[in-house]
Amino acid sequence: MYSSELIKTKESVILIVDDLKQNLKLLSYILQAENYQTSVALSGKDALEKLNVLTPDLILLDLMMPDMSGLEVCEKIKSNPDYQGIPVIFLTASQEEHHLKQGYSLGASDYVTKPFKKPELLTRVATQLTLRSQAKRIVELTEEIRLLKQS
Repeated sequence: MYSSELIKTKESVILIVDDLKQNLKLLSYILQAENYQTSVALSGKDALEKLNVLTPDLILLDLMMPDMSGLEVCEKIKSNPDYQGIPVIFLTASQEEHHLKQGYSLGASDYVTKPFKKPELLTRVATQLTLRSQAKRIVELTEEIRLLKQS
């Protein structure tokens, strides 16, 4: 169970951040085949600029990039109240535990190791999108209850 079985994917936009064009193409192909909408960024700086015009439902973020690491990008994303709720999944070839601990401490939701397996990637993506959708629904219901109590 790893695709649209968990969530309506047509509304989901995923920002993919990786410094290698072939990774961006492969990830976009895999995700678009599952009816996700994708946007890509070749650097951390590019990703942060895209957030000014796009609010993705999920960010797939390469951990190791030359100009700005994924850890730095994640820290900037999570320090901005407008973006804090966007789940971040790290994509990494690193097996170093301190990288993963640091990523989680900065607010990452999950990670996928490279080279990745398609079913694992899609399951983790669908899970994070489902959790985000449910969190949004809880906020909506809480607001509805608050308004009902006021009337």
